[in-house]
Amino acid sequence: MIQRQRQTRNVKKVKPIPRYYRLQDIILRNIERGSLSPGSSIPPERRLAESYSVSIGTAKKAILNLVNEGYLYRIQGKGTFVAGTTLRRDSLRYYRFLGKFEDKEKDLSVHLAGIRKISSLNTVNSYLRIRPTQKLFELKRIFFSKETPVVFVVSYLPVILFPGIDAIPVSHFEQKTLYGTIEEKFGLPTIYNQELIGARFPSAEAARLLKIGKKHPILFIEMLAFTYRNRPYEYRRAYCLTDSQKIFRHY
Repeated sequence: MIQRQRQTRNVKKVKPIPRYYRLQDIILRNIERGSLSPGSSIPPERRLAESYSVSIGTAKKAILNLVNEGYLYRIQGKGTFVAGTTLRRDSLRYYRFLGKFEDKEKDLSVHLAGIRKISSLNTVNSYLRIRPTQKLFELKRIFFSKETPVVFVVSYLPVILFPGIDAIPVSHFEQKTLYGTIEEKFGLPTIYNQELIGARFPSAEAARLLKIGKKHPILFIEMLAFTYRNRPYEYRRAYCLTDSQKIFRHY
């Protein structure tokens, strides 16, 4: 009897999961699986409460939490919708060239230099928080101002997240942004980015494609793009020529 009492005392009590948390987790899983795509409307709170046998207050709290976390957004008088890319659309045109603030932005064209499946890269896999053995897609693009190459970009994407991306027509990558393609084809919006920006000499490949010498200083930008649940989906290296034009950012 004494031993049984001791065992009972040693058993930790498990706190019940709040109903609002369970409901928001259900909605979030539907978003991540693609059942609710960016722009889709969420049922009214009263209907959610009826469908999942919870109070309207519980449904409201679940929705409000997802709005605050950036997964949903509300339009007064219209309803609640699944958020797409939450960053400013114009700020996601990462390479915007100006001479000075009042100048007109230079039009850039994009050439897809190649996309292929490669073996894992220790540093890249670590940045993308995937297993060291998981394969990657390597995607190379060159941005031109008229006939002059000004940016060379190498992007790395986890194969496990983007099966079949190498089968998408070349024209799609040259006419649309990469973040737009990923949101459209795979339902993963860009929630936020992180960048490291510095000056350096170009790699041999970058120097060749940008038609500059190996000792020509360039602007080097490393970027991580994040989607749902703070998950990085792209690691990018960009080599930018800023001799006559500067890269413009609008936050």
